[in-house]
Amino acid sequence: MEALRRPALPEDAVRYRLLAAAAAGPGGEALLRRCAELALVRFAPLLAACVWQRQPLRLRYGPGRGEIPAHLGGTTVFGDNVEDEWFIVYVLREITREFPGLAARIDDNDGEFLLIEAADFLPKWLNPETSENRRQDKSN
Repeated sequence: MEALRRPALPEDAVRYRLLAAAAAGPGGEALLRRCAELALVRFAPLLAACVWQRQPLRLRYGPGRGEIPAHLGGTTVFGDNVEDEWFIVYVLREITREFPGLAARIDDNDGEFLLIEAADFLPKWLNPETSENRRQDKSN
């Protein structure tokens, strides 16, 4: 339950985490710090070209606490420019493409907003009563 009680985010902020299963073992901190270093070097031109409304994307090492594993993460206040929030989503997606051992999680004051956005694209027939053990076959 401790992981569910997160501090509330301001309305104009986004929180992100990059997690790695391999970071759970010995040397996990060094692995995550090295991934952060490599990711920032790899994406430096993209990040430097961005004009941020308030704060830039910042990846920092976060030690494991309770049910939250060690991770790279941060919080960015984007002000009135929601495009900064979407740019961070793009950068995290690119980082996970570059480093397949990493998984990203991102949320704002609305929660996991990517799930909220994805809900607009669910089939109309899908609801809690019809969704258990279902998948849509796109070959038809």
